[in-house]
Amino acid sequence: MYIKDTDRLQFSVAFESYFLEALKDCEGVTGEAMRYATLDGGKRVRPLCVYLGAKAVGGNIDVSEVLPLAAAVELIHSYSLVHDDMPEMDNDEYRRGKLSVHKKYGVPTALLTGDGLFSLAMVELLKCKTDAANELAIAALNMVYGQSEELAGCQAEKQWLDMYAKKTGALITGAFRAGAICEGAEESLLNNITEFAKRIGLAFQLSDDLLDGDPSIVDVIGKEKAKSLLSAQFDDICNIAESFANKDEMLLFAEEMRFRTK
Repeated sequence: MYIKDTDRLQFSVAFESYFLEALKDCEGVTGEAMRYATLDGGKRVRPLCVYLGAKAVGGNIDVSEVLPLAAAVELIHSYSLVHDDMPEMDNDEYRRGKLSVHKKYGVPTALLTGDGLFSLAMVELLKCKTDAANELAIAALNMVYGQSEELAGCQAEKQWLDMYAKKTGALITGAFRAGAICEGAEESLLNNITEFAKRIGLAFQLSDDLLDGDPSIVDVIGKEKAKSLLSAQFDDICNIAESFANKDEMLLFAEEMRFRTK
């Protein structure tokens, strides 16, 4: 079925089936932990970005062509969460209401679980068009750079924004771009997708910052300015979305990122 003839629910069903199949043969306790870390009904924001990116520029490719990209980006995201939760990083005991991987399986297995998820992502990327796969590989590297900057500590507003663009924004932007590239987007539309995605990434992070009390840009600029910055992102998102084939779907997704809940 072509992307343009597929709605979000249909794509999500296809994705979950594909994702489960990709993980089913992962071996031993590490394989068990890999499934534990990924098959828990997460929001699947980044796989949806791949789907939306392809559909925004026409959607004239089969769903099967973007499923490996969608699986790869979710695997990369999941590995980063497993490693983030470990004692050497954020030291979080719970993830999505259940024990973090290192609390359930131990630190050595958690380390290998993250390694395994990333390695499996590379297996999936090898099934994809080279230029689309390259987008996600670069995005994964930029995400790591962003995490490093966060560990080093951010002080000024610009430092926070630069870090967010990498740690949170890189995979979201890479996912949108990879989907659009897989579809064969023209340069002008790809530029619009990129600008749209960057603003979605920042809106996603700002919404998160406003929901919790963790150290964030809110501590530097204050809650009201953070809300104003979030609103500005959405104004730009609405303008950019006018150029997309699935404008209404893109705007709905943006609303979900703006008004997200934990």
